[in-house]
Order: sequence, then structure tokens, then C-alpha cells
Amino acid sequence: MNNLTIVMYHYVRPIKGSRFPGIKGLELEGFRRQLDHLSEKFHIVSTERIIDAIKNGSKLPSNACWLTFDDGYKDHFKFVLPELLKRNLHGAFFPPRVAIVDDVVLDVNSIHHILNCATDVEELVLKLNAHCHSSGMAESETALFYKELAVANRFDNANTIYVKRMLQHALPEELRSSIVNKLFHEFVGISTASFSNELYMSIDEVQSLVKSGMYVGSHGSRHYWLDKISPDEQEKDIKESLIFIEKIGAATKDWVMCYPYGAYNNATLNLLQKYQASAAVTTEVRVANLTNDNPFELPRLDTNDFPQ
Repeated sequence: MNNLTIVMYHYVRPIKGSRFPGIKGLELEGFRRQLDHLSEKFHIVSTERIIDAIKNGSKLPSNACWLTFDDGYKDHFKFVLPELLKRNLHGAFFPPRVAIVDDVVLDVNSIHHILNCATDVEELVLKLNAHCHSSGMAESETALFYKELAVANRFDNANTIYVKRMLQHALPEELRSSIVNKLFHEFVGISTASFSNELYMSIDEVQSLVKSGMYVGSHGSRHYWLDKISPDEQEKDIKESLIFIEKIGAATKDWVMCYPYGAYNNATLNLLQKYQASAAVTTEVRVANLTNDNPFELPRLDTNDFPQ
């Protein structure tokens, strides 16, 4: 059995006592302890070794483990990279182009910080719906959205999921961007340009990951739910991300895709083959098996699934 445990990370930072202590993430000390645990229990392998196993059928060591880091946070350069280098470990990083190149904040992060700064999520739902209604949407329509989307998962309650899904993909792009900007200004009170520079790596820092021996792959260009946009829009987004990857000095042959939000469809799979990807990681929760799994649908476990 060619089993592979893929671990998914997002925020890794000293959270307690920080400006946003309510953000869900992994405390730096917990990350250090988790790396020690994973190093003891698993063989942490490089992305290149995984690509070789997929392309050429080479065997991975028993208890192989692959560390993946999504979204291009400055945390990954400031805190993660030194810990990996200290232990001579390899990580794969997936920054979306727009977060690194442009002074914007990804909707997913705007929403995280709006939720963090909102003391009452029920009040936030009311404010979100009020913005929808002022745009011409009927109350009956938001009620239907709430019935469909407000379904709790293992990490968030129903109201939180409703806010996330409405602002991630349910509303038309122009409307949701407008509402996100208004709520961010109201609840967070920081300019998005300065916050973007604070939150994400610079181009130089992403290039430093590559120079340090880490892997940098694609997380799309604009961090879209790929299954919510047309095949032509998907292709444009993937091509933009590959131009960015080439610019920072990473490989664009036999490259790896990390689906934003874990979202993809058959059109995405066809495009990955067209543009010579070797693998892609999802958010399905289980251990991967390179013998049986489609290499473009590899599951991952969350950092919270392991001791810290």
C-alpha cells in the first residue's frame, strides 16, 4: 500500500495576545510540538518524491507524510520556514497569485476577520441580509439562502457557515465583493491594502521559499471556487497562476494544484491534464493512497486532526 498522510495548514502564528486572537489557527508553540510529533511518527517526504511516485511508480517510505501550507500567509515565511529548516524538513506552499502580487485581501480572509471582529454573529447575519435587501434582493430570497446554506460543520455553527457561503460564492461576485468591503470597513476598520501587505508574503518572500528548497505550487490566481465558474474562466485562472509560479522560479512542469476551498469539477481535472500538472490536493478528510486514488483528487487531513 502506497499510503500518504497529507497535512493541511493555514494560519500558523502566535495567536494569543495578538491583534486578532479570535482567528482560528495553529499556535506557533503547538506547531513546533506537532512537527516534533510528526517527525517521530512519520517519514516527512518532499513534493518531488511524491511527484516521482505518481509519475514513475516509485515507492514511498512507510508512514509517508507531506506537509502542505495554503494561502500564502506571511506566517509561512516568518514562522513556518525557520521551523522546517531547523529540522531539515520539506513543505509545499500554495499561494494564490492575487494575494501576493496585488494589494487585495482574499474574500476568505476578509470573512475570517469580519467574523473575528463581530461580537455577535446573529447580528452579522442581520447586517449581511440588510445589505442584500438594500441591493434589491427580496427577504424571501435571503430566507431561502439561509435554509440552504446555514448547515453547521465540524468547525463552524450554522450562522457562521451562512455568512461564509453567502460571501464566498452564493451571491453574485460584484455584490458579494461590495458587501465584503463594507463589512470589513465596519468591523475590522483597517485599509485592505495595508492589511494585505501585513497578511501575505511578498514576491521576494515566496522566491525565498523556492531558494530554500521548499516547493511552491498553484492555489489558483484569484482563489475562486473553481466549480462555481465556467471552464473558460477556470482556464484563465489556472494560466495566470502558472505565469506567477514561473515568475517566482518554481516548476511549471509536473506541477501540483491545491484547489481553493477544495472545490473543483471535471472541467478542472481536464485542464490540469492539459497544462501538465502531476497532482492536486483536495480537502477530503482521509489518508491518501497513491495506488488507488486519482492523483488529481488527493485527500488531506487538517492540522487539528493531529496532536499539538
